[in-house]
Formats: sequence, C-alpha cells, structure tokens
Amino acid sequence: MARLALHYIPTNSILHRWDPRCKLIGLIIITASLLNSRISLLILNSFLLSFTFLLARLSLKKVLKDLRSFIILISLIFLFQILLSPGQRIGFLPISKEGLVIGISVAWRLFILIGFAVTFTSITRPKELRDAIIWFLKPFPFIPGRRIGLMISLAMKFLSRILDQAEEVRLANRARFGEFCKNPFKKIKFLTLPILRRSILDAEEVTFSLATRGYNEDHPLEVNRLNLIHLTPIFILLGLIILFY
Repeated sequence: MARLALHYIPTNSILHRWDPRCKLIGLIIITASLLNSRISLLILNSFLLSFTFLLARLSLKKVLKDLRSFIILISLIFLFQILLSPGQRIGFLPISKEGLVIGISVAWRLFILIGFAVTFTSITRPKELRDAIIWFLKPFPFIPGRRIGLMISLAMKFLSRILDQAEEVRLANRARFGEFCKNPFKKIKFLTLPILRRSILDAEEVTFSLATRGYNEDHPLEVNRLNLIHLTPIFILLGLIILFY
C-alpha cells in the first residue's frame, strides 16, 4: 500500500474492535460539534483526535506526509480568509483581526475533520460501514438501506483506490522524468487521464462482479446485536461535548 491516509489499516487495537455502529455515531457527533466554533470545543476535539490517533496506533508523520495536498489546500483557505475578510486592520499588514480569527477557526476545524476522517477509515472496514448503515436504515422500509450502504462502502473503497492510483501514476511519471515538464496543463493531463481510465475500468469490473454473483437487495443480512458496553464511550463523548459547549 502506497499510502496510509484514508485507508483501512488492519491492527488489533481497541478502536478496531469497537462496534462500527458506535464509530459512526461518534463521528456524526464530533462532526456536528464542529459546526460550533467555540474555542473550548475545538480544544476538546483536538485532544480527542490525538487520543484516537494513539488508540488506533497511527503514525502521525506518515499521515501528514500523505495529506500534504490537503494541508496545502487548508493553508490556501486560511490565507484567503485573513486577506479577504473585512474588519479592523492589524497595523500596516493587509489582514484584519476578524479575518485572522475566522481563518484560524476554519483551518482548525478542517484539520480536525480530516483527522477524524482518516481515523475512521483506518479503523473501519467498508463492509462494516455498509452493515452499520443498513442496520440504521432498517426501521425505514421506504428507504433502500442496502443500496445506500453498498454505495457508501464502495465510495469509501474507491476513494482509497484512487489515491493509490494517483500515487502510482505520479511515481511512473517521475520515473519518466515527467517532473521536468514545465507546462502545468500537460502535467494535469498526464495525471488525470490515467486515473480516470483506471477508475472507469474498476467501476466496470465491480459492476460485472456484482452481476455475476447475483447481487440481490432482498437477500437477508444478519447483523450482530449491539452490545450496550460499546455505547459507553458515546455517552462519555456526549457528556464532554455538553460540558465544554
């Protein structure tokens, strides 16, 4: 595997053994709390993110290396916020105090959100995510839960696959001295076209595989009962968020 970020990493950690339905609930709660820019909640979520990284046994250095493109994007968003936001200017600098506060808040929340997304994908198999979504949507007969669960799990799988393909294409282009090309349009062309072609072929292969295996949404799916012990961290998380809100 060329990358660690946004991939499932098989490890015998306590978070890997946690019920996937509780993982999904926890992710939803944390995402909802990030809608509020209160500094206490940001500090709490930062601490929780560091704690989950330790429990999931993730290498922070390797993850940051894999996410360098996202880091550059967030840095650009921060730069635009501090330069374009109106407000009282700081001395002779072309930035405002309000823009600086908004920029830090937005960048901080994006870093936390991406960090939890990386943690969630590293400890949850796509199959587990599919079963969790089907379990949540089972009480609603008018919603095709099995189809939605399959699509989300496939999207999660394809995302990691596309990232691997992008890394392979980049290394192949580098081996052919493509990095010396000064034309940015040619660089984009040599990167996007192979990835697009491979993605279409992978999607076609998955479609044929589902058809040959007789995929049927009416086929019964057995999901283990939810152990109440796994809900304990959810209640602790809710209590911490209410306390720091």
